[in-house]
Amino acid sequence: MVLQTLRKGASGFIAKAFLLLLTVSFLVWGIADVFRGQSARAVAKVGDTEISADAFRQQYLDQVQQIGRRTGRPFTPEQARAFGLDRQILNQMVAEATLDDTAKALGLAISDEEVARAVRANPALRRPGATEFDPAYFQQLLRANNLTEPRFLAAEKQRMLRQQIASALGGDLAAPAVLLDAAHRYESEQRAVAYMSVGPTAAGPVPMPTDEQLQAFFNTHKITFRAPEYRKITVLALTPATLAPWVQVADADVKAAYDRNPGRFGSPERRAVQQIVFSNADEAQQAADKIKAGETFEQIAAARGLTPKDIDLGTVVRSDLIDPKIAEAAFSLPLDGTSAPIPGAFGSALVHVTKIEPGQTQPFEQVQDVLRKELALDRARRELLDKHDSIEDERGSGATLAEIAQKLGLHTETIDAVDRSGRDPAGAEIRDIPGSAEVVAGAFASRPGVETEPVQLPQNGGYVWYDVNEVTPARERPFDEVRDQVLARWTEDETVKAVDAKAKQLLADLQGGKPLVDVATGAGLELKTAQNLQRGRAASDFSADAVAKIFDVPLNGFGLASGTVPAERIVFQVTGITVPEVTPAEQQAATRIGQQIETDLLLQYLAQLRSQIGVSVNERLLQQAIGAGTN
Repeated sequence: MVLQTLRKGASGFIAKAFLLLLTVSFLVWGIADVFRGQSARAVAKVGDTEISADAFRQQYLDQVQQIGRRTGRPFTPEQARAFGLDRQILNQMVAEATLDDTAKALGLAISDEEVARAVRANPALRRPGATEFDPAYFQQLLRANNLTEPRFLAAEKQRMLRQQIASALGGDLAAPAVLLDAAHRYESEQRAVAYMSVGPTAAGPVPMPTDEQLQAFFNTHKITFRAPEYRKITVLALTPATLAPWVQVADADVKAAYDRNPGRFGSPERRAVQQIVFSNADEAQQAADKIKAGETFEQIAAARGLTPKDIDLGTVVRSDLIDPKIAEAAFSLPLDGTSAPIPGAFGSALVHVTKIEPGQTQPFEQVQDVLRKELALDRARRELLDKHDSIEDERGSGATLAEIAQKLGLHTETIDAVDRSGRDPAGAEIRDIPGSAEVVAGAFASRPGVETEPVQLPQNGGYVWYDVNEVTPARERPFDEVRDQVLARWTEDETVKAVDAKAKQLLADLQGGKPLVDVATGAGLELKTAQNLQRGRAASDFSADAVAKIFDVPLNGFGLASGTVPAERIVFQVTGITVPEVTPAEQQAATRIGQQIETDLLLQYLAQLRSQIGVSVNERLLQQAIGAGTN
């Protein structure tokens, strides 16, 4: 709202949150049950307080214009109604009117002098950085927000009256200490445990089942071993990679590509370079003369108060040196050579070369195959669309994918059987065709003899055409066909049962009074410890669910939790519980809890006021106010 800027900083939490609170509360409760028109000039009436059509329309248009300015595009009345802006504004004004009517009934009042004092004391109504109220700036601020002084002061008086009611109900409400302590413990409590992991080894081997047991297991889980529907698919993939082998590249083109970028196939020359920069050319020349007379480059640097680190440019390639004159000199010198003064970008400089690592270049014969493939791939990308059009033309004439591939020098691939999840009968995932997920999904949405649309690969990666050749319906597999799978599944299930039974036996021993160390030793298990476990956070051998089990057990109590794999259980004892000190972040959370309680009280209070006072809405006038008309 336009008043928000002017009201910023005017009061505490109640005033700052109040407009949002009112909107949320009446959006929750709604006012649809009171749509019955009364006054010819009010869109709504709350008790004895009316909301005029002019006031509603003004506030509605202000909001529409503000949204348009924020988004940088016109916000039409149709869009406003689609977003429910009219109902939101009406709900807010009804909430405000509810408190206005209550203030009248309670006989609350605020003098004009008190309103004026509050306005003068409000920092948001002063010039930036000013400490005193400036009437001229205040008037400027009102004009910028399309407000008059009487309208603003009247609105401020209403706001202050509403704040009196809200503050009296729940201002500065503090959350109960017991609630804050419970929240702190829940979020921050840490636990330590001693535990042992019970797996298949501890449970012992599972005995081989009889045929009768396997048959019974198969009959119970028959749907698990059912063969899914399979489809036979012919695929023609047109990508740069599949097209490149058919692209011819001349030897001369390969050699030309090598000659254009010889540095690519090897490492460039590297040199260890030192540099001293002088403030003027005379100083640089004097230093160069001293070097010719026998002084070393390091002695010249030391005389100028420079350390070896100050003059070292590192071991660099030519492109690492920003100044081209410095680069040219450094890579023209012999080993241990020093340049003449160089008019560099940052002053006259001397450079010195202390090491030279010659560049290495791979001969053409070693890289020609790589270059040929790259050139073919690049040309394939350029030919992709032309080849796509040729394939579509052939399909339009009724040719099959196999016939098209043979005619255009391409290659098709046939997938003999793939299920809806993209796996073959052995359970292996189909990965060797581009866009396999889209191809399989499309194949299962089609049927033999129906022409399908090609799959376009992302990032201009090409196209994939496919035909559905055959459909193998889903079927029930006989026991003999899946006996090995049934045995594997039965063994897995029985192993999990055995591990669970062993873990429960160990837990019973602990709960019966046996020491944890003795139980672990007797079972041949390693006794481990874990510290600083936190609620809801997986750690080490503990999943989030296992940690939750630990927090359900009291200090020194025992428990059982699932491990990180199905055939694993964790038997544990809670050995320590610590609750850290309250952090500043938690103190802020305590403030938020108090605010939430305060909000709940205000919501309940407003709901009660609404039921007592009564609210009615003139739907016809409301629609006219927003320019929607009536049916």
